[in-house]
Amino acid sequence: MTDAAEFSSHRNDHRVREFLGLLPGDTPTHWRLPVTDGVCGGRGNLYGGCGLAAVIEAAEGAVGKPTAWATCQFVGGAKPPQVIDLHVEVLATGYYMSQVRVSGLVDDELFLTALAALGRRPSIAEGHWEHMPQVPPPEQCPPRRLVNEERRGGLRPRIDERTATLGADRFMAADDQGCSALWATMPGGVPALASALAIVGDDVSAGVAAAVVNDVRARSIDNTIRVVAPRECDWVLADIKIQAVTEGLGHGKVNLWTPDGHLLAVTEQSGLVGPR
Repeated sequence: MTDAAEFSSHRNDHRVREFLGLLPGDTPTHWRLPVTDGVCGGRGNLYGGCGLAAVIEAAEGAVGKPTAWATCQFVGGAKPPQVIDLHVEVLATGYYMSQVRVSGLVDDELFLTALAALGRRPSIAEGHWEHMPQVPPPEQCPPRRLVNEERRGGLRPRIDERTATLGADRFMAADDQGCSALWATMPGGVPALASALAIVGDDVSAGVAAAVVNDVRARSIDNTIRVVAPRECDWVLADIKIQAVTEGLGHGKVNLWTPDGHLLAVTEQSGLVGPR
């Protein structure tokens, strides 16, 4: 997507902003995210994927280009009813690409810091060399089961997750290569937006639980997304690969696929491993 008018029309899709409750500030480079239960995880803190999604929406709103890559580091916690002020600083801009830094402040204290590259340029080659795993379709997969259902969090009832790689105990399970998978969707489907993929792609914690033991989680230190080619779809397959869990940290990546095998994006995370 390289045409500015096409992207402007595409950006009239505000479903993720509405899902997050993200509000414009007093300038195009200022946005505000009220932290509500609906964007929090099981322990009442802002969900990492929602934080990255807000960064992406703020950056795209500021520069008018689609996200190619973004990474967000969390240096604090945010709980309801706090409000995150997002400030976008344009570091460099050209005809095709722009680079920005986003700072998120809670009560004037730094909560998150992020970098993003936005834009597209004409392609001289196409292809991808990842392979979508063979799993049952979402309608044949059961809802994702959690050990502590009371910690499902305000976000979880808003997104539908189906376990595609089941263990004998009906929890999500990983194979001996650290690979597991789940289907996810949002109300009305997943829009063709990087911010939506950031939300449904925040699955390294789920992969750590599948690979190690079900009652642990990996609390996000960072969330990163590399955008391939978003498409609107009813379901997204999160193809999770845990690379290592060591010294209290879990590291992994997630390939995001349409049901017909189109690679949408790749997310990556490191997280602090602890009890769920």
